[in-house]
Amino acid sequence: MNRMIGWGGQQKLGQMLVSHGKLEQAQLERALSHQGTVVNRIGEILVTLGFVSEEDLIEVLGEQLFIPLYEAEPSDEVMPVELATMFHREHPFALLKRGEDRTILLLSNPLDGDLFDAMDAICGCDYEVQLIVESALRKIVAEHYGLSSQDIDGRNMSFDESDIDKLKDMASEAPVIKYVNNLIDMAVNRRASDIHLEPNEEGLLVRFRIDGILQDHDRPAHSMQSAIISRVKLMASLDIAERRLPQDGKISIRISGKEIDLRVSTLPTVYGEGVVIRILEKGSVILELEKLGMRPETEQDFRRILKVQDGIILVTGPTGSGKTTTLYCALNKISNESNKIITIEDPVEYQLKGINQIQVRPDIDLTFAKGLRSIVRQDPDVIMVGEIRDLETAEIAVQSSLTGHLVFSTLHTNDAVSAVVRMIDLGVERFLLVSSLRGVMAQRLVRRICPHCKEKKGLASEALGFMPDDEDFYLYEGQGCTLCGNSGYLGRVGLYEFLAMNDKLIRVISHGADLVDIRKVAVESGFQGMYEDGLVKVRAGVTTLAEVVRVSGR
Repeated sequence: MNRMIGWGGQQKLGQMLVSHGKLEQAQLERALSHQGTVVNRIGEILVTLGFVSEEDLIEVLGEQLFIPLYEAEPSDEVMPVELATMFHREHPFALLKRGEDRTILLLSNPLDGDLFDAMDAICGCDYEVQLIVESALRKIVAEHYGLSSQDIDGRNMSFDESDIDKLKDMASEAPVIKYVNNLIDMAVNRRASDIHLEPNEEGLLVRFRIDGILQDHDRPAHSMQSAIISRVKLMASLDIAERRLPQDGKISIRISGKEIDLRVSTLPTVYGEGVVIRILEKGSVILELEKLGMRPETEQDFRRILKVQDGIILVTGPTGSGKTTTLYCALNKISNESNKIITIEDPVEYQLKGINQIQVRPDIDLTFAKGLRSIVRQDPDVIMVGEIRDLETAEIAVQSSLTGHLVFSTLHTNDAVSAVVRMIDLGVERFLLVSSLRGVMAQRLVRRICPHCKEKKGLASEALGFMPDDEDFYLYEGQGCTLCGNSGYLGRVGLYEFLAMNDKLIRVISHGADLVDIRKVAVESGFQGMYEDGLVKVRAGVTTLAEVVRVSGR
């Protein structure tokens, strides 16, 4: 049988990827170090870590072994084969008939000797070997050979989920431990902020949130779903027998010399328990205002407000918009030996030096409101309340600010002006609000253009259809590379708008103005929104116009 496999020289696959510019040397070294803890081939590890794409890997692998890549033709016809499901699951392949006299063996692992031995036994004719990416091969196998993705991915290990001892045993098996450790390691190395494990009718959907965007990861075998969830719950010291109620836990681990905190949250769904793992890297939080990406004038106004001795400063935005980081930067800026700062948070995401931090504990009735009452009796100079959620907390915060305390807090509103209306809607009297409120910072996070694959993409006037401002400028986009996971983006930067209270705003708010009137007066006073801040960052080549529109809703 003609397998048509050669050897492209002595250079190893990883080094070839580096020499072809598809992989960084540091990434290769990281993958090689990781290889000692798992059974995967180096190519699989590189793809799993997001260092190279399947397409890049198979292209270089084909060059290394002198094997052509598969290019579909209209005449290609998948041939039936008679092999045990177990073998086909562990050695995925497809046989194609092309024309009258050509047989093609499609595979993604050309070093699978057992597969070639089987082909020699069943094929009965000469065949050519061609390479195809594994995900595409699995689709062909599933469609033409009747094997689902679960059949291909692993063995069937059904059991009664009420058997808690069995769950614990499975969660403690080496393959499950390796999978979960691998998953966390990959998420950290790919800069993910969250890992989402979501059960559905097709199995367990695994997704990473990277730079604010959810990205799919390979599904584990369906039979491992319960064991994986149980493993995470065991690591977080949660009750694996309780699957009817949500639970929250915490894991502290060390990865590549980094101290990592994982916040685990479970939620029962119709298909099983869903889990979200929030990744918090100790020491990685930015605590300097000048590094947040504010425009100079916005940062200057915010710094000026931080010098006041009393009042309320609010930071608003949706979950995951960086509100806590901004507050930590503000606290770090004003923290010194002459003042006392106390915070009450849910959760305490990072421990700050020289600051007294309290964790909300609903299970023992330690709420924001009750904690805030106790904090005031501790004679603090500065108070931070993680979030104002109800009238009780809002009223205590306002009263604290009126008795000589500087109070920081967050609200969930769409913009800075809406925070004023939100406080009034909660029930805070207008005269108390205008007496205490000093300023509101609203923010969102947009993805930065990857600096390693950044390219000009034409003039702004061509994209917008009109001349922006007084001078045209070039737009930039990332083309996608291994360093940014082929997304074209690497990291995030904030869009900010800051509403500083002044006499005109105090007057209209006191007289019962609505959202439209307050916004009008704010703009007349020089207020600029997040969209305008986004355009400044687009002009500077920091982000794309599409990102600004996506985040600002304009």
